[in-house]
Amino acid sequence: MSDNPLIQSIKRGCVQLVRRPMYILTILVMPILTCLVLLNMLGPGVVQRVPVGIVDLDNSALSRQLMRNLQAFQQVNINAYYKDFDEAKEAVKRGEVLGFFYIPTDFDERALGGRQPTVSYYCNYAYYAPASMQYKGFKTISLLANGGIVQTVLRTAGLRNEQISSTLQPILDDVHMPGNPWINYNYYLNSTFVPCLLALFILMVTSFSLGSELKSGFSPQWLRTGGNSILISLVGKLLPQTVLFTVMGWFIQWIMYRCLYFPLHCPAWHMMLAMFLLVIANQSFVVLIFGFVPNFRYGTTICTLFGMLSFSFCGFSLPQESLYSWVNAIGYVMPIKYYFLISGEQALNGWELFYSRWWYIALIAFCFLPLFTMWRLKQEARHPNYVP
Repeated sequence: MSDNPLIQSIKRGCVQLVRRPMYILTILVMPILTCLVLLNMLGPGVVQRVPVGIVDLDNSALSRQLMRNLQAFQQVNINAYYKDFDEAKEAVKRGEVLGFFYIPTDFDERALGGRQPTVSYYCNYAYYAPASMQYKGFKTISLLANGGIVQTVLRTAGLRNEQISSTLQPILDDVHMPGNPWINYNYYLNSTFVPCLLALFILMVTSFSLGSELKSGFSPQWLRTGGNSILISLVGKLLPQTVLFTVMGWFIQWIMYRCLYFPLHCPAWHMMLAMFLLVIANQSFVVLIFGFVPNFRYGTTICTLFGMLSFSFCGFSLPQESLYSWVNAIGYVMPIKYYFLISGEQALNGWELFYSRWWYIALIAFCFLPLFTMWRLKQEARHPNYVP
């Protein structure tokens, strides 16, 4: 049994993991640290109390009422008052506030006179989530102020409250948000970002593990340990990493779905299977790339580049419908795209497993793609010729 090439190859892979602390750092320590940082960062669920400023040049009862209504919003927190536009602009540049609300001098007079006063708000979109929150608060207050002024005018004209309500809001909204009715940014963002970061670590570690064999010139020994079979050699090298990454992925899922109560409207094994297939699919993707480019520098660069682009090309940063068609098509080349689709359909929406079958099949298909390029990797491993 000790002469079994598969057992010997697995032992060699385990020894390499133990000998280099970098593997333990990138497989166990860094994924859990990034997971905890992201989950803690968005722990409250929604960005609240964004610091903003006010420029009130009118200083009337109506403008003060507008500021009191704005302060009542959870999204913003008025912590500074400025005398003019330039002072507020400089405060935004210094980072004291992330935006400000501007009320002109003739606001009260023009509003009561029916001459459409203009209020302005400025948001620093260098910080996207806080800027979106303050923009929402500013816009809501502007609309409410407009409605309040119209309500006062209509009441002065003698209309009853029912008539005023039907005039201001002729159509009532009945909003339903399935999957994430809490509008929790933690559920929305980290259910994709955390697995995508784990996939990036898988790509980096796997590419480094394969590339270092070619770069160091130990690839012939690696092949001999696996009985000169590239398949056995790959399985022996990657299987210990597969086990560790899978356990780490399940641990992260346990934190999200059991400790933080992320929406999980499907049996837990659906997502556990998706995580296991995600790990193998990313490792197979690296083997496929190294079959085309059996070089340490180029192979690791391509794999890392795909891992970084997956944040944008797979619809994490922008909705899929907003992407160019060719960008959207590239997203389907990456395994994390299919995990993202499974997560949305299974965990968030609770669809039957039958309707997500094609995404599971796509992840399984990634596992067979290296069969078409392993012969070239074997040739390079027999006669390594490292090009720096």
